[in-house]
Amino acid sequence: MVSARRDAARQRRVRVPQSLEKVTEEAKRVIRPGEDVDVTIRKRGPYRMLATDPMEDVFENQTEPMHVVVSLGFIARLPRYNLPSLSKDLFWTIVGLLAEKDEHGQYVHINRHGEIAVTQDQLARMLGVKRPTINVAIGHLMARNFLWKTRRGKYQLHPLLLYFGSATRQDEAIGYAKAHFEDKELPVVPEPGSVIAHEITPDGVTDIRA
Repeated sequence: MVSARRDAARQRRVRVPQSLEKVTEEAKRVIRPGEDVDVTIRKRGPYRMLATDPMEDVFENQTEPMHVVVSLGFIARLPRYNLPSLSKDLFWTIVGLLAEKDEHGQYVHINRHGEIAVTQDQLARMLGVKRPTINVAIGHLMARNFLWKTRRGKYQLHPLLLYFGSATRQDEAIGYAKAHFEDKELPVVPEPGSVIAHEITPDGVTDIRA
C-alpha cells in the first residue's frame, strides 16, 4: 500500500524544465490566458543569480546560487530573436552580474537599477573568448536594446526585461534608466523578427532582423 502511494506521488510530481524554451512551454501549459504570475528562472553558468529582497534571514549564511526574476513575456520571446548563442550566453552572464556583495563577500541582493560595471575584457575572460568576439556579441544585444552603454565600462540592462522585487523598486529602476536619455524615454525593445537595420553587401541590401 505504501509503495502504491509512493508511485502515485512520483507520477504527480512535475518535472522541472532544463532550458528556457522548456520553461516557456511548461508555463504555457499551467498558466491560464490573462493570468498574472511571477516566474523565477535559475540558469546554470559561470555566475550567480540571487533573490530580490536583502532583508530575508536566508541571506545571512547564503552559499548557494540564488535568483533574479525575469519577465515571462521576454523569456517567451527570447528564443525567437535572431541572436547567436554566444550573445544569449553573454546576456545571461551580464544579468548574473546584477549580484551585489556585502563587505564579507556574501551575495545580498539584485542591484536597484540594473546598471552593471564590467569591461569587455572581463566578459571575454568569463566566457573564454577573445575581446573582439565579445564586442560583436554585445553589439547584437545593444542593437536590440536589451542593454546599452552608459559610460566607459558600464552597461544598463533594459529594466522592462527584469523584475526588481516590488512595484516601487521597479519604478526606481525604470526612472534610473530613463535618466540616461534626454527625452527621458526608454528605447523600444523590438519584436522578434522585425527589421532593425539594413546592411549593404556586394549582393545588395540585406535586412537585419531582431
